[in-house]
Amino acid sequence: MRFTRILTVAALLALVVVPTALALRFTDESYNLPTGVTGQSYAHKFDGAGGCGPALPYQYRLLASALPTGLTLDTSGLLHGVPQVSGSYTFWVELSDQNPPEADWCRPETAERQFTINIVQGLNIQQNSLSPRVASTNTPYSFQLTAEGGGAQSWSVQSGSLPAGLTLASNGLISGTPTAEGDFTFVVGVTDGGRSDTETYTLTVVQRLQITAPTKQATEVGLPYSLRLVATGGRPGYTWAGSSLPVGLTLDPTTGAITGDADSVGLFQMRVSVTDSLGLTTTLDVPLTVAARLAITKKALPTAKVGKAYKARFLARGGVTPKKWIMLGGKPGFLPAGIKLNAKTGELSGTPTKAGTFRLRIQVVDKLGVKSALGFVLKVNA
Repeated sequence: MRFTRILTVAALLALVVVPTALALRFTDESYNLPTGVTGQSYAHKFDGAGGCGPALPYQYRLLASALPTGLTLDTSGLLHGVPQVSGSYTFWVELSDQNPPEADWCRPETAERQFTINIVQGLNIQQNSLSPRVASTNTPYSFQLTAEGGGAQSWSVQSGSLPAGLTLASNGLISGTPTAEGDFTFVVGVTDGGRSDTETYTLTVVQRLQITAPTKQATEVGLPYSLRLVATGGRPGYTWAGSSLPVGLTLDPTTGAITGDADSVGLFQMRVSVTDSLGLTTTLDVPLTVAARLAITKKALPTAKVGKAYKARFLARGGVTPKKWIMLGGKPGFLPAGIKLNAKTGELSGTPTKAGTFRLRIQVVDKLGVKSALGFVLKVNA
């Protein structure tokens, strides 16, 4: 009698320790796949019953068949993604116990089932961002939104607000002339009466990006040159780039300063561009004339004669006009009585009244302030 009781207790303990093994199967809820919509997120969870679960997790995998484009089946049984193409799709899913199992009492089983999912064409906004995403104040802006699928469409702003000066028409056209700066985030919606879609956009409005620089620049070979370009508008910080600069000059990409000593004579169309932190870019051509270094030409002056009209001209090569001629004072440096110097042309003219030999020192200064000086001898015969 005592032995019988021991066997009975052992049997009851076995029923408690070892789960009752029911047939492995999909739950009824697994069969009810919701209809998917193209362009919209989809999620459905397959569930199992029986077998070694739910004490041990079930595993799922797709058998020799294909899911709708854009959907994925995880081993956890989650079917998810964004379907891309409408249609009716049939596929097979395998449900299995955990394999290999974590518990010794589990004897893994498998079950298979065919499922069908319907994907209908949705109403989907095709643009996930505006183009351009940056507008300039007091400059016309226009961007056409479009949606795929559906019937007659109607567009509206669902939340947030467009920049002042812009409107959204019922046909999806964003247009106008923005008048206020800032970052504007808003939600746009489209509906055909039965289906709808929304998209969130951000439009940044700034002042127009511009480069300020003198329209004409000049320097001389070997003369230190410096030009500081200035950017306005857009959104700092700025990054500079340049091309067609004379050999010897460089552009600092951070400050926009062009510096150096030009090596060759010529007219150069320096092309400079600046890019702001928003990615906006603008370009400007800055003409630069590089002249030869200013120098007075060494040439003997013709001899003058008392009482006779006299003309002679000093010459200079290089430099940047206008140039100014100066007779340096002191001894030597005085012109003969009756002779004058034209400061603009460098011409000597007049009628000398006294004979003699006059040692002169002449200087020329150009527009850039470069100076050149040289000594001359003027003889006046009686």
